Amino acid sequence: MRLFLVTCLITVTLAAFGCASQSTDDVAITTKVKGKLAANSDTSAIKIGVETVNGVVTLSGTVPTETEKAKAEEVTGNTDGVARVVNNIRVDPNSIGATNAGEKAGEAVERAKEKTSEAARVAGDAISDAAILARIKAQLVAGGVTGTDVDVRNGDVVIKGQVKSAAEKEKAEVIARTTDGVKSVKSLLTIRKP
Repeated sequence: MRLFLVTCLITVTLAAFGCASQSTDDVAITTKVKGKLAANSDTSAIKIGVETVNGVVTLSGTVPTETEKAKAEEVTGNTDGVARVVNNIRVDPNSIGATNAGEKAGEAVERAKEKTSEAARVAGDAISDAAILARIKAQLVAGGVTGTDVDVRNGDVVIKGQVKSAAEKEKAEVIARTTDGVKSVKSLLTIRKP
């Protein structure tokens, strides 16, 4: 009887850790896919929703072209950890964000970032903490850095959480330090033990 109870307890414990691990993996996959969609000039991470369950990624949202829908599926399918892609993206040529062939989304974002930075410097105004936070978080997602919590107060940044490796920790710190408007960075990041 005792052996049976011990066996049951071990089985339940392993199942619980397996579920937690899968949930963590799904969050990491979703973050990687969102980052790749944001980094790809042919797709929009804003217009495309990403949900991952047991390695199966479901894409949703509305895009202006069939090409963008196909590219989103391709980018997702080429992401580590993705077992299968369910593409529920709708195509509507009249959707917000439709661009002409000569205008790339990534180029428009870069120009907007440059103009925002330039305007802030010319006006001598400090970039708001909310804007700094948004930029850092977007760059962390695009860079595939997960497990971080970022706080910004008067341009001073504190990064907390657990990351996968020393390289990921360094990447997060560099992103924070090189973001416009940041005065100082305090890193409280730790590296997850395997």
